[in-house]
Amino acid sequence: MGLAASQARFLAITSRKSYCEFQSMQIAQDKLSVTRELSEISSDYQNALNKTKLVWDYDGSGENTYNLSYGVLMTPTDLNNYNPYLITTRTGSVVLNSQLAAAAKVISPNGTTVNTSETGFKQFIDALAKNGVIPESTAATIKQQDYNSKAGYGGDPLNKNGALVNNIAGLAYQVERADNNKITLPDGTFSTSTTAGSSYKVKVNGNFVDPTTEDSELTISDLLTNDVVFMYTFGDGDYDKTTEKATFKESVNAMMQQIHSVFSEILGTDALATSALNTALSLVQQNILNNAEHESDTKRSTENALNNAYNDASKYNQYAYGDTNGKKHNSTIAISLSNLVSSYLTYFELCYNGFESNYNVGGTVDNSYFVTDDPYYNYVMKDNDSVDSVTIMQADFYMQLYNNICANGWTQNNNVEDDKYLENALKNGTYFITSLNGDGYFYQGRYNEEDCIIEIKDEDAIAQAEAEFTSKKSKLTYKEEQLDLEMQNLDAEISSLTTEYDSVKNLISKNVEKVFTLFQ
Repeated sequence: MGLAASQARFLAITSRKSYCEFQSMQIAQDKLSVTRELSEISSDYQNALNKTKLVWDYDGSGENTYNLSYGVLMTPTDLNNYNPYLITTRTGSVVLNSQLAAAAKVISPNGTTVNTSETGFKQFIDALAKNGVIPESTAATIKQQDYNSKAGYGGDPLNKNGALVNNIAGLAYQVERADNNKITLPDGTFSTSTTAGSSYKVKVNGNFVDPTTEDSELTISDLLTNDVVFMYTFGDGDYDKTTEKATFKESVNAMMQQIHSVFSEILGTDALATSALNTALSLVQQNILNNAEHESDTKRSTENALNNAYNDASKYNQYAYGDTNGKKHNSTIAISLSNLVSSYLTYFELCYNGFESNYNVGGTVDNSYFVTDDPYYNYVMKDNDSVDSVTIMQADFYMQLYNNICANGWTQNNNVEDDKYLENALKNGTYFITSLNGDGYFYQGRYNEEDCIIEIKDEDAIAQAEAEFTSKKSKLTYKEEQLDLEMQNLDAEISSLTTEYDSVKNLISKNVEKVFTLFQ
């Protein structure tokens, strides 16, 4: 009975030990699997760190970029300077989305090449309107333009660009040529005396001038290249300080409106620039012209009050007020017209290109960084030889598109409206970019041959990959720790079973030996 019980126990231990050893092998396999998964996600994460994306950099600065999309390339806007950037196949066929393809079928049902004609162009424009690409009103105005069969095929490209001026001296020269460059001064007495009664005063680079004389006329270009401070000294005797200040501020605001008018004429290259200039004027009015003036805490003599107002006006981007002693005093209010123009142009830059730049308008000149302080800042001027009619530019855009479709044929692919699909197709060479060259022809090339398309790190994809890697690694690490714990428990049990296994085996051997000895 003892031998049988030992044998049964031996078999149970053997079975359990085998099971534990099998489980240990399974866990070892699972750990290898976890190690492979960790290696894979690490590799995927490393690959993600090298991910790039294509962006549209229309001004070449690298700061004002847009996600590359079919709409950016194939919709007439300031971003593409109203020239189509065609997505084309290796054979040159223009790749169209569903709306454009529906319009192209009117002139070429099978996507083959056809002859260009004014009638065909107007049919194409009508089809664009019918398929919701452009409004009916736009189609009507475009059809009124003279059709150019050479648009994009050897004709002279329309000049849609402004002239570039690369420093403040160049800008001042352009302003000097404006018809209304001379500042219209307010009615009243102008004096260069520090003690004269109620009068306006002007200092240029620290010296009094009388701008009413022919040889000292004040111009807007002077404000760009000199330090010009405009002042008003109150007369002797009783006066209403609030009224006098209000009158002075109205005069300054009128001059600011004139300044805005001149810069709108020469810097208003397009609708976006005009809008930015209008916003800049509003910011100047809100933050400077309608702002409380900087007033000295100390009352001074008439001359010192004037000097105090002048010095503060040169330092602050706001009005400055110098107060004098006594009831009968000639207090002075002043503002730097040069700082005013610098603030205005800086606000324009920020509104036009974005507030992320280093330029800023602070409360004082010292904590401001004006565009006029940057010797390398480029000013884009309106070119009198360039086209600024949106209708004409839209017409030219669709003439170029129509002529290319006729000359090279077309193919439809609705997937091009998916930004990722388009990017991959450009990167792997499935599609190419065909764009207008300076000679008036369209040429095909790889995406990286285009100045406006740049490849940058895909920070969003990298961030997403990092989040996924962290999450998966955390789960796999936890799983590995659990497997290690299970392995430790199994190792302990196998060790215990091995000890018991040896003990029972030894007991059985001794029992068998006793049985054989008994029957000898």
